[in-house]
Amino acid sequence: MKIKEIIKTIRNNFLYKTLCASFFSLIVTFVFAVYNAYLGIKYADAFAIGISIYYTFLIWIKFATLVVEKKITQKDDEVKTNIRIKNYKISSIFIFVIDFCLIAPIILMVVQPKEVGFGITPAIVMAAYSVYKIIFAIINYKRSKKSQNPTIILLRQINIIEAIVSILILQHTLIMVNGGMDESMRILSLVTSIAFIGLIVVFSILSFWKNRKLLKAKEHRS
Repeated sequence: MKIKEIIKTIRNNFLYKTLCASFFSLIVTFVFAVYNAYLGIKYADAFAIGISIYYTFLIWIKFATLVVEKKITQKDDEVKTNIRIKNYKISSIFIFVIDFCLIAPIILMVVQPKEVGFGITPAIVMAAYSVYKIIFAIINYKRSKKSQNPTIILLRQINIIEAIVSILILQHTLIMVNGGMDESMRILSLVTSIAFIGLIVVFSILSFWKNRKLLKAKEHRS
C-alpha cells in the first residue's frame, strides 16, 4: 500500500485511525514502562517497579487487541463482530483483575523503609507523559463515544485508565522530587492512591455494565 493510500485510509476509516493512534500510544507507554523500571532499579523504588509491571499488562492487552484486528482483516463482518466481542469480554475481565494489582505498588510505597529522592528530570518526564495521556484520552473519547465497535470501546477504556494512573504516578514523583516520604505524605499518598484505584475499578465495572447490552445485541444480530 502506497503512502498516499495509507494516509487516505487513515483519514476515511475511523477504526484504522484509532488502531494507528493506539499503536503509537502503545510505543509511548512501553517507553514509559521501561523508564519506570529504570527509576525503580536506580533508586530502589518499589512503587516505580510495580507501576512498570502494571503498565506491561496494559501494553499486553492493547497489543493483543491490535493483533486480533490484524488477523481478522480478511474475515466477514459477522465473524469480526463475534471475535471483537469475545476479545472485549476477556480483556475487560483481565483489566478488572490487574486494577487490583495496583494495590501492591501502593502498599510497597507506603511501607518502603528507604527514603527515595528523585531529581527534577523524572518529574518533567512524568508531567509530560501525564499531560499527553490525559489529552489523548479526552480526544479519543470525544471522537469515539458514539462508536459501537467493541475494539474501539476497549481501546477507549484503556486510554482513560492509563490517563488516571499517570496522575497517580505524577503525584508520587512530585513527592519524591520534594524530599521523599514523611509520615504526612505517606498518609496523603495512601488516601489519594486508594481513591484513584477506586475510581479505576468503578470505571471498569460501569464501562462493562454499560456496554454489555450493546455487545449482547450485536451477538444476537450476528
